[in-house]
Amino acid sequence: MWRRLFDPEALFWRWMSALTDVLVLSLLWLLTSLPLLTLGAATAALYDAAVRCVRTGTSGAWRRYLHTFRAELPTATLATVLWGGLLALQVWALDVLWRIVPAGGAGVLAAAAGSAALIVPAGTFCWMFPLLSRFTFSLRGLLWTSLQFSLAHLPSTILILAAAGAAFLANELLLVPILVTPCLTALFWSLLMERAFRKHLPDPPEDPDSPGPVP
Repeated sequence: MWRRLFDPEALFWRWMSALTDVLVLSLLWLLTSLPLLTLGAATAALYDAAVRCVRTGTSGAWRRYLHTFRAELPTATLATVLWGGLLALQVWALDVLWRIVPAGGAGVLAAAAGSAALIVPAGTFCWMFPLLSRFTFSLRGLLWTSLQFSLAHLPSTILILAAAGAAFLANELLLVPILVTPCLTALFWSLLMERAFRKHLPDPPEDPDSPGPVP
């Protein structure tokens, strides 16, 4: 009985290891995305480590995070500045539109249509960095491929945005969930994204640090 209790392969210890990885990866994401310019690289690193380590039960999640963060930092930073800037401008314009429209009528419909139009650019931003973590892209190729995925998998894109929004609200209301929501959100995204990656893109080249195919 005692041998089973302290067996590192026992279910309890596997769950504890996974929970530790979720906490560590979430904290790493918070720390490395604070400058905002590094948000893309932090998200790529979080997604990669969550998929390759947490989902597969492989050790070394924080090492993989730091490796991916450094590797993807140049391209991810440019993508964050370019697409993130355009997205922020759209959000600002939409906020202005909502403030100036009349209380009812066509103005509200136009503002609502503008809000719905944000789904694709915001979804593109969400697809961008998981794609970068799994495949090699030029900046132009990354932007174009992310846009294609956002449109081709629109139902998944909506769920991805909903998960990000729910995590944001939970953090705003309670704060404590921020210790786990970044990694849990990445894990949820992976359930939708990995299926799309396998369907549309060839397998990435073998990575000596990779534990193998993602289930």
